[in-house]
Amino acid sequence: TLFRSTMHWHAHRVMDLIFSTEGTSLFSGGIESVLVQWRWGAESKKEFLPRLGAAIEHIAASPNGTIYCTSHSDNKITLIHASLKISGVIQGLVKGVEVKTGLLVDPRTQALVLNGKPGHLLFYSLQNDKHLYHLDIVQQEYINQTGLKQVELVKAAFSARGNWLATIEERQEMETEVELQMKLWQFNESKQSFVLNTRINMPHEDHITGLCFSNTDDSETGVPTLITTANDGRFKVWVLGDDSDIYKQAIGWSCDFVGSYHNLKATNCCFSEDGSLLGVSFEEVVTVWESATWELKCTFCQPPGKIRSLSFGRLSCSKFLLGATDNGFLCCWNLLSCELQWCAQLNVIVLLPDPLSENIVAVSWVSEYSDLFVFKPDEPRPLYVHKSICRGKIQWAVFFRRDVPESIGSESHQWLNKSQLYLLTETQDLMTFSNKSPEDRLTPLSKQLAVEESLPVTPFHLLLSKKRQLEQEKIDADLGRVSSQKTQGTVADRKS
Repeated sequence: TLFRSTMHWHAHRVMDLIFSTEGTSLFSGGIESVLVQWRWGAESKKEFLPRLGAAIEHIAASPNGTIYCTSHSDNKITLIHASLKISGVIQGLVKGVEVKTGLLVDPRTQALVLNGKPGHLLFYSLQNDKHLYHLDIVQQEYINQTGLKQVELVKAAFSARGNWLATIEERQEMETEVELQMKLWQFNESKQSFVLNTRINMPHEDHITGLCFSNTDDSETGVPTLITTANDGRFKVWVLGDDSDIYKQAIGWSCDFVGSYHNLKATNCCFSEDGSLLGVSFEEVVTVWESATWELKCTFCQPPGKIRSLSFGRLSCSKFLLGATDNGFLCCWNLLSCELQWCAQLNVIVLLPDPLSENIVAVSWVSEYSDLFVFKPDEPRPLYVHKSICRGKIQWAVFFRRDVPESIGSESHQWLNKSQLYLLTETQDLMTFSNKSPEDRLTPLSKQLAVEESLPVTPFHLLLSKKRQLEQEKIDADLGRVSSQKTQGTVADRKS
């Protein structure tokens, strides 16, 4: 005889169901990020494991029923005891709806930084393939409700030495109305974290399109300077100054200069290597400004096409400025002669300079595959070409400094000696170039429990490392009872 019962709790679609090993309980999970346990014969007495961080996509049970496992939409696996207590979390790079901040490098820890869970920045160690921590930027409770307009973290930038972090938050209520907030965070040595210093409501009247610090921000003589560009047709210069009052001594950020060009939308910004020049694109026009006086020095407007990305050359190529247009041209201008040096027909979607050399990486896309080109601005012929590097578009790229320069025999790969390139696809796969196997590139798990050199050695850190080691041993013991055969785990690259 079949018995049927209807149980209700989930407000959204249930994504997975599984019976316990004994068949006396049913587990369900979905968008609410809550694991629900339904007991046979007592459906009204539900048990919950809430706040699992992201939508539950799959649920699995061990053969003896002592451990359950949930996989989540943010690229995470949670190990759960039968008593509905979390025993461990396996977290890779957090996978969200969209990476809007791009790929950043924290100059202090050399961690990869990008959008993490909603409203947060994720700090991730590529060297150890390890999640470090989340920094709460929006500082609001995320409400998982269909149709609700959330505050989104859309842009972020670090100063040269990592003393300052700038973030942009955006909330689009209606098509013509946008709420903006810019926050400036200062690194606190005693707390070993970023602390909010300045909050600026509506820094612009329309969507912010560009955000960059001057390369001389953290020098002893330089004044920290931040540039924002927006669709309201302005770029703004923000500087750090005295913000003291009768109650306290303090420093804060304020607007020092506002620039525009013929009421055109400001779309990109970047500083020269020495910080003396600022490049700002206004739709189809590139403007160059002197940072000492904010005086307009020259403009470039050929060939026609809206500027998609902008970058100064470095080291011996610092006299060049490069721009990619949305109609398929890559242009290089000579700042000394104020003339077009060369122009190539290439649909560039990513333009990235290597901070340690003259090399520039350009990623192009035509119809199905992305192609990669490496070149120097003083020579339009590429040093390296990699056709069909992946299917679809590369969204972001970033260079990481190698701790020890690598000895690479192939002449075509010499551009990877000092830096390592990472690429993020539109499906949020993270790719890199390496002549080593993944196992050789990753730090062994046993060494990950030791004190990382990039983190401060404190009594709390040592205590935390010991606690993690004990928790890992306990998880290993539980898993050992589940399976009689030993299995050796491997760390996989991020997958969609």
